[in-house]
Amino acid sequence: MRAHVYPLDALRFFAALSVMVFHLGFYSWASKDSVVGHMLNHATAFPAATPFTSWGWVGVEIFFVISGFVIANSANNVSPIAFAKSRVLRLYPAVWICAFVTLAAWLLAGGETMTHLGGEMLRSLTLWIFGPWVDGVYWSLAVELVFYAIIFALLLFGRFDKLFWAAWALLAVSAIYLTAFIFSPALFHSSLGRQIITYSDVLQFRYGAFFALGIWMWLFTMKAVKPSDWIGIGLAVAVGVLEIVGRAHDMAAHEVQLGLAVSDSVPALLWLAAVAPMFIVVRTPERFAPKTKAWQDAFKHAGQMTYPLYLTHSVVGAFLIRAMVGAGVNAWAALAIAIITMLCVAYIVARYGEPALRKALRGAWERAEGSIKNARALAFLFKPGGRAAA
Repeated sequence: MRAHVYPLDALRFFAALSVMVFHLGFYSWASKDSVVGHMLNHATAFPAATPFTSWGWVGVEIFFVISGFVIANSANNVSPIAFAKSRVLRLYPAVWICAFVTLAAWLLAGGETMTHLGGEMLRSLTLWIFGPWVDGVYWSLAVELVFYAIIFALLLFGRFDKLFWAAWALLAVSAIYLTAFIFSPALFHSSLGRQIITYSDVLQFRYGAFFALGIWMWLFTMKAVKPSDWIGIGLAVAVGVLEIVGRAHDMAAHEVQLGLAVSDSVPALLWLAAVAPMFIVVRTPERFAPKTKAWQDAFKHAGQMTYPLYLTHSVVGAFLIRAMVGAGVNAWAALAIAIITMLCVAYIVARYGEPALRKALRGAWERAEGSIKNARALAFLFKPGGRAAA
């Protein structure tokens, strides 16, 4: 485990803020068939802000690279059960709070039945990898969970030292799928092709290259990158740009109102501008750490806010805008108030809600873990899963 990388907290916060501005300032009115568009319900629109909001979705691709780095760092030489515990304690407490906040927004907005919302809540609370969920943003958690499963499998078989092969495999499936999808779309016109598209996200076909890049970034900090891996890094960057450009074109063609300008160059350049400095920062995190305890805490709090902010901003934020505009508040003021409110909600959840629930969940997990620790048949769960060679 390396030193805490404070700039990644700031980058995570920027990515979450970008996604929030995208959903509330653009996608909520430009994509009326989306979940957030359904919540906004034609209450208002912000076309003048399009150049400043339409690219914010790329924050998710930034998240995936950071995740590849963080998960590789946290999994090195730990046991499968320790890795699973860390992921459960990280993911579920915020979901168990934020999903109910989102449910409250749907109920207050009206028009949704508990029969419909009940199924979405169950899938959200369990982080089931197939939707629909109570909020559309949960799709990216499904992608994350499949990546975690890959890392868990490496630990389970004691082959974490082969992490670089996982990076190559993730890159390969992404490169093959995206090249075929973008340049030979006719291949996906069959029923099988449509099924592949449907499950491409969770199967890592679309986003595997981002996690691969994060893995190589971590190996770079461990001085475990071979010359051939630099080819992989270059290819992962190229495939990442290809996915971002393709995503922008898909959005313009199929998801938003016809005629709306959706830039492909801005998100691609922004992603490159975010990823490139990461290789420098993560190599020597001590150089970039804040000098005072107060600033260190501020960076950590910003990083901790990103997850609850991501989980709540879309549907709840759109509900606030809809309610305020319906009450006669100026649309731009409503947008600003909604953004500030969601930041406050995220802070409260991260500062108070998550720690309390995580403490209770940790106690329950450790009691269950203690009851099986001495079972010889389950000893493999407690053995270190291997170490990436420096």
